Amino acid sequence: MRSRDRQSYERFGKVFFVTTTAVGFVNIFDLEASRRIVVDNLTFYQNRGDFTLIAWVLMPNHLHLVVRIKGELSISQIIGNLKRITSRQIGDWLSRMGNHKIVETLETKAKLEPSRHSKVWKPRFDCLVITDENTLREKIDYIHYNPVRGGLVSNPADWVYGSARDSAGFSETLVPVDVEWNCLGHKNLPSGKGS
Repeated sequence: MRSRDRQSYERFGKVFFVTTTAVGFVNIFDLEASRRIVVDNLTFYQNRGDFTLIAWVLMPNHLHLVVRIKGELSISQIIGNLKRITSRQIGDWLSRMGNHKIVETLETKAKLEPSRHSKVWKPRFDCLVITDENTLREKIDYIHYNPVRGGLVSNPADWVYGSARDSAGFSETLVPVDVEWNCLGHKNLPSGKGS
């Protein structure tokens, strides 16, 4: 969905499936430090109260989220903040480490995009308003199985950069998620049927 169309749909719900991609599909998130920056920022913005994460996965060149926004910020503001800060932090880290080849690749790819403010992320992101349980389940499954489809792991819970581990009951995960959909008004029932 184009950003100019997004505002007309946001009023119908506050749960979104979001995909945002690295410029030029560069596998920038193969680097542990860049993954850590994204994870730290997801944790920060969730703890600050911008959103509740329901599901997420960080792949080598893109990020998928299912989030419920909280407060007055729009999904565009939330994702814009996340992309802007992570892009700056990743760019600073790459420069400090002397990774000039990666910096040059990102800058070259960014020049091909309509907006050149971000050197890591494409300027736009894809977003779907989730309005029913079936769509929610479908998107969560899509997110959790993304690393399997990408050939990175054979079991979704083996990929540490996502919420499949939370859903599988692992106690040590990188970013806490609401696997029981409490943020949607469901009381400890992952079936989503409510009580």
